[in-house]
Amino acid sequence: MKDIVIGSITNYDFNTIRPYVNSLDQSGFDGLKVMICYNIGFNTVEELVKRGYSILTFKKDEQKKQFTYDRDFNICVERFLHMWYFLKKFEGKYRYIISTDVKDVVFQKNPSEYLQFNFAKETRKDIFNTKSINVSSESVKYCNEPWGFHNMFKSFGGALCEHTKDNIIVNAGVLSGKFNVMIDLFLNIYMLCNGASGHHIEGGGGPDQAALNVILNMKPWKDITIFNNSEDSWAAQLGTTGPQLSKDQHNKLVEAVPIMVDGVVCTSEGNPFTIVHQYDRVSEWKNIIEERFK
Repeated sequence: MKDIVIGSITNYDFNTIRPYVNSLDQSGFDGLKVMICYNIGFNTVEELVKRGYSILTFKKDEQKKQFTYDRDFNICVERFLHMWYFLKKFEGKYRYIISTDVKDVVFQKNPSEYLQFNFAKETRKDIFNTKSINVSSESVKYCNEPWGFHNMFKSFGGALCEHTKDNIIVNAGVLSGKFNVMIDLFLNIYMLCNGASGHHIEGGGGPDQAALNVILNMKPWKDITIFNNSEDSWAAQLGTTGPQLSKDQHNKLVEAVPIMVDGVVCTSEGNPFTIVHQYDRVSEWKNIIEERFK
């Protein structure tokens, strides 16, 4: 069975997402490529279709020449509802789902290969293996990451903030796992976000990452999740681990800082990451990566 890579975009032209699209094509991924398009021009959608993407669009606006999602929304939250809705029709037909952000993500290797190896490794460790979700660490505890701590507090209040303060943050911009479990996770994230203080959280972003971290700290979710460290080389989360951060911020990390080797983002030991997220926050790497996947 093949796999699905799915992303969501709003108000982007094709040049903005070109590194994502080109890098996925170059990675050797041969599964289903899906893009949820909220306020996206006809030309961008047409180019994605030519590249082999299955598309979910909304109202066709001939005057603006775009597909319009005509409501106040936060893509960070809304995407989880629409990923669940769109992917339900593929039940039983695909193996893994890889969900990522788009504007600041590139694929350096085929994500299917990593997941196949990682889930097989868990089975070799335990013949009763029940792992179904594969996530990536931001390599820092909530209590040591001001944006994350603030986001949790504003989303769900002081009690949840206290409950999660010593947990390593899991990133919501790169999620993956077995099909039937992932679509249920998407719907659970969306529903929990509706119990937050709002879909737009003061300080930027939404409650999606806070919701994910609350869910994955509960049974049975935490028992079926593989929590990848940065050094495992699944996904680089450069917003919290990149070389652009201060020495004080690096000292709060529980892992080593990623490096670049000959234009490839790697772990501290030189192992290339499969996925690089938030590369645009590292100014000295951004142009190198975009040139590589132009």
